[in-house]
Amino acid sequence: MFAPERIRIIKGILLDKKHINVSDLSTMLNVSEVTIRRDLEKLEKEKFLIRTHGGAIINDENSLDQEKYMDMDDDPYYEQRLEIAEITVHMVDDNDIILLSAGLTNLYIAKKILNKRNVTVLTNDLNIASELAANASMKVIIPGGDLDAASMTLAGKLTEENLRNFFVSKAFIEVEGVSMQRGYTVQSMARASTIKEMMNIARERIIVCIYKCFDNIGFSQIGPLTIANKVITNPSIPDQYKNYFFENNIQLFTAFNSYEGGI
Repeated sequence: MFAPERIRIIKGILLDKKHINVSDLSTMLNVSEVTIRRDLEKLEKEKFLIRTHGGAIINDENSLDQEKYMDMDDDPYYEQRLEIAEITVHMVDDNDIILLSAGLTNLYIAKKILNKRNVTVLTNDLNIASELAANASMKVIIPGGDLDAASMTLAGKLTEENLRNFFVSKAFIEVEGVSMQRGYTVQSMARASTIKEMMNIARERIIVCIYKCFDNIGFSQIGPLTIANKVITNPSIPDQYKNYFFENNIQLFTAFNSYEGGI
């Protein structure tokens, strides 16, 4: 296995578990402990992790996970997320029943749909739930589960079991990676497992992600590109994806009141 692939896997494990062990990684990746220590040293120089005796822990202050940008004033992709939110608001109708998965782009969407009336929103993101609580006509449902205090999101077996009790007309699923080879991915195994349950309870599966997610592969796979009915992103994604979505009858929304793809 080449170094870039090892680094990607190590990052994914750290984002999910918050800590790793050198000997476990050596066995998992089938390389020497010396090689693993060299990888960890590289990631420490990048301030992704902090090495410990026998392993490493994630550096929360410098984590590459997108939740580090929960303060929108510091978000380097503010305009791109806002562009997506502007598109999405026109897909949500009064009296709709929707799902918003955890994520910063979906938080932008939550802010944009605040003026909708009698909308029911199912979400495992407490930041989104708190934002929507400002509209008394909205019904916000939280599925419960294990709380990740860093991102204020819920996941785990209880979350997944409770999700099966609901059905929504539209699920807006935020992902962190989109690739021809691996489909839709996220960094966390727990998040991927939760999203798979969310996909199962929706009539329409709508992928939400900014342009930088394309040609990026996260640690945990959700499913192939064909698992979604629609994709909302920015115009600057690679042309091969635009062609793929068109050929597979997946609607691609990249600008206000316009879209590419089949109907």
